[in-house]
Amino acid sequence: MNANRFRQVLINKKKLFSTAKLRPAQSATQAEADIEPLTKQDAQISQISSGITVASVENYSPITQVSAVIKAGSRYETAHNLGLVHFLRHCAVLSTKNHSGFVMTRDLEMIGAKLNVTATRDHLIYNLKGSRDSIDRGLAILADIITNPAFKPWELKETSEILSLDLALHQKQPESVLLEALHKSAFRGGLSNSLFSEPFMIGKHNPDMCHSFVRGHFTASRTSIVGHGIAHEDLERSVGEHFHFQGGAAESDGVSKFSPGEIRIEADTPLTYAAVVAEGAGATNVKDMLSLGVLQCMLGLGNHIQMSDSSFSVLGEAAAKTTTNPFYVSGLNIKMKSLVKAVVTQMKDACKSISENAVEAAKHKLKAKLMMERETLEDNMSAMSLDVANHGKIMDVKELEQAIDVLKAADIKAVAGRVMKAKPAMASLGRLHATPHVDELL
Repeated sequence: MNANRFRQVLINKKKLFSTAKLRPAQSATQAEADIEPLTKQDAQISQISSGITVASVENYSPITQVSAVIKAGSRYETAHNLGLVHFLRHCAVLSTKNHSGFVMTRDLEMIGAKLNVTATRDHLIYNLKGSRDSIDRGLAILADIITNPAFKPWELKETSEILSLDLALHQKQPESVLLEALHKSAFRGGLSNSLFSEPFMIGKHNPDMCHSFVRGHFTASRTSIVGHGIAHEDLERSVGEHFHFQGGAAESDGVSKFSPGEIRIEADTPLTYAAVVAEGAGATNVKDMLSLGVLQCMLGLGNHIQMSDSSFSVLGEAAAKTTTNPFYVSGLNIKMKSLVKAVVTQMKDACKSISENAVEAAKHKLKAKLMMERETLEDNMSAMSLDVANHGKIMDVKELEQAIDVLKAADIKAVAGRVMKAKPAMASLGRLHATPHVDELL
């Protein structure tokens, strides 16, 4: 830059930042006072005339997220359509009766929206995220995807190939394989169904099978629409305008029974993985769920820092007495084959001696855990969606804190007693020659 050009730029900057152009402090304060602050909105929930449950939280965000939660998880699959929910997750942007998959993908991208689909054993969840100004158009596309799928045979054939990739990735994650085996060993009925398709079912999910499942389970009474960053009346209007379900009879009611057993998977892995579970509480039983959460915090939540020492918990102390090798143990999963029996024994002993001080400390840990799980928009949205689907309302953090505060040591002892008296189920994976069987833990 030459000297004349530099001099001109400097003069322009002096003019730009001239104090003569600055507003007096008094006028600035007056301008700020004239701005009306946005008031905090409470969560709202209603049921529109079609029977769809609509819930929302308006936080004035420029980004709106909407989740369509449908009671159509893998527990509702039958013997002849196993893995269909896994398959439907990948059918979200296939052609509908009104538009091609290309058109819907293009339209979503043009409005800057993002769509992804997740599934649990209870629900199939469609998540839409976009700008506040274009969310109505996004909801129209989402409604077309959910209520008017075409399931063209040639598109389904291409989609089936993706399932093989999912299964290959799943098999490379020992924890994922262990969790699927644990459900199969613990339940009889729908909850034993995997989140992943069986290999022999890949390529067998035909249009008739898909249409039959959607007609039976994609109904207004089984659907909740949850919005974050949108006015409740706007969400109600959009849902009422765009979502029109045909309705039909469900093929399965998803009834399940806790029927403990054992599954052992021999595999050449560097570590041995084992998990032992007992029957807990239903998702709708909030008090027992929170009591079990307090009990979990008392036993140990595992490491929050990767590769850190696991001995600083009730279960970790028991494991540390049996080995000097590295290990990991928590209230939900147990790894390292030689530690299983010692850890289970310690768990039984800990549940027999529950003190008020230990309960109070665990309650604080549970509060922190629940609040940290709601720190991001995605996690908060997930919690809201499941609250509406399971409880018919959005549970505020303060409401959860109050529910935790009223728990007494007697409540924790009661659920701990039930857990310890119940017959456990077990799943293990790895080189299992030294891993105890479930009957050796009783």
